[in-house]
Amino acid sequence: MQSPNESSWQVPVCALHLVDPGLSPSHRAQMSKLRHEPFSQIAAWGDIKEKAHFESVPQVARSSRMVRFVAFVAAATLAGCVCASIDDVINSLKLPLTSEKLQKDITLPALKIHAKVLQSFADKSNGTRVFGSKGHNASVDYVATIAKLAGYDVKRQTFPYDFSQVLSQSFTAGSPINISVMTYSPSTPTGGVTAPLVLIPDPDAAPSPGCTAADYSGIDVKGKIALIQRGGCTFAIKATNAKTAGAAGAIIYNNVDGTLSGTLGVPDATAYAPVAGISKADGESLVARLNGGAVTGTLNIQTLNEQRYSSNVIATSKAGNQSNIVFIGGHLDSVAAGPGINDNGSGSITVLELAIQLAKYKLKNAVRFAWWTAEEYGLVGSEYYVANLPEAERKKIALYINLDMVASPNYVYAIYDGDGSAGKNPGPTPPGSGAIEKVFVDYLASKNISSVPTSFDGRSDYGPFIAEGVNIPAGGLFTGAEGIKTPEQQKLFGGTAGVAYDVNYHAKGDTYDNLNFTAFLVNAKASAHAIATFIDSTKVVDDEKAAAGLAPRQIAPGPNDNAPAQGKHLCVGDLA
Repeated sequence: MQSPNESSWQVPVCALHLVDPGLSPSHRAQMSKLRHEPFSQIAAWGDIKEKAHFESVPQVARSSRMVRFVAFVAAATLAGCVCASIDDVINSLKLPLTSEKLQKDITLPALKIHAKVLQSFADKSNGTRVFGSKGHNASVDYVATIAKLAGYDVKRQTFPYDFSQVLSQSFTAGSPINISVMTYSPSTPTGGVTAPLVLIPDPDAAPSPGCTAADYSGIDVKGKIALIQRGGCTFAIKATNAKTAGAAGAIIYNNVDGTLSGTLGVPDATAYAPVAGISKADGESLVARLNGGAVTGTLNIQTLNEQRYSSNVIATSKAGNQSNIVFIGGHLDSVAAGPGINDNGSGSITVLELAIQLAKYKLKNAVRFAWWTAEEYGLVGSEYYVANLPEAERKKIALYINLDMVASPNYVYAIYDGDGSAGKNPGPTPPGSGAIEKVFVDYLASKNISSVPTSFDGRSDYGPFIAEGVNIPAGGLFTGAEGIKTPEQQKLFGGTAGVAYDVNYHAKGDTYDNLNFTAFLVNAKASAHAIATFIDSTKVVDDEKAAAGLAPRQIAPGPNDNAPAQGKHLCVGDLA
């Protein structure tokens, strides 16, 4: 990104106030350094001043033309000779938007800057950006402040939710076995529980082991550790049934290759047995040992479960048709085990950089950005947003694009299966989703890049948008999590077959160094193309909905490229 030499311009502090009247005095004081230093050397605000620079502010706000203009408006206003909307004039300086221009604006150095910032937040927060932590709170401040500086209408949607942290975890059964404690699991007694393992029931005899009380019939599990295969019902049901049967703890082993982590959904220490997940290989090894005789294990889980407050950050453009909103988002939190720079720093960074770069363009349709909180606790932030969205506001959303894990080290280019052609979606997707998928598929194909469909399996923040009764068309990109790359995928994308897409998924190794920057940039530019396409027109989405027999949304005529924005009018006395 260019860093134009602006140091010769002496910009009054009052002019900076005009750019963003909502900035606090401390922020304006920080920004007043513009009078003395080049933009590229100025720290944006307190806690992140060592990392976040005005490279992150849109170029329209950093150009000589804009700086001259802001200084002029400030002087003229104070002199009593102007009474116009600052948003109107700023909008008149913006550029026509094209996909090609926006793609060109997306650069790897900019993405890397944001990734290093998020890594620094985790480094100062015990290696995590989990919701409710200092690392996550700093991340929220970071994106909210940049979005505000970029000129968006920014809201923090703050609400209480139940926080869960693993303080310590271990499991041994002759030798140590790696476990992942389920979110909201209660603790074992201090020092853990040492008891026989009991298989509940033999998975060959039950298609959904541990999902009903009948699975414990005739099995003595009181005071013992239940060993249960994944599948058939939620982890919470399995943990509840184990507790009801008297188990002192529960181990759930995966039914597919790879590690197993998850959440019980809601905290209820009285309902659940202390529970953790293990890999399929470790689980099958324990089953084989149990078939040959008794196995004793020691399970030690110590957790902290308490209520904390957290925030979604929602930023909406002031320009563009506000009755036809193009929405893009990604979750900002990590798991407690690591900094989450791929999951989902990569997605939330892409959303942020798109917001920064779009700020200098004229918009036909409005655009909205979201950085969701507590996704790792069960899509909590996006669920809260959609549940509290009035129907009239919901109908203004043309589509939603989700970005979650777009820089996995052993990546595939996966696109959410909007048309259901892969046959793996658990249910129908809202009409219009196929059109979103096609935009991504066609873009990658135009770059001679292969792609594969990935199912809408409910594991990310598109879930609340495509839910029955909401039915907002959705799509997005994904580069893989704990799943294993196949030989066929290796031929398409390179990398290593037989290895997880992200070996550091939900682990402490999900750091800046875990990112694949090739995939990161490709997906960021693909997202830029999709957003620019839909900001220009959502016709392909609307046509697919009409073909499915859905009544069209009532879309008010949008402003043309030269129409005034609805902004604050600055007249004599405003700054008195």
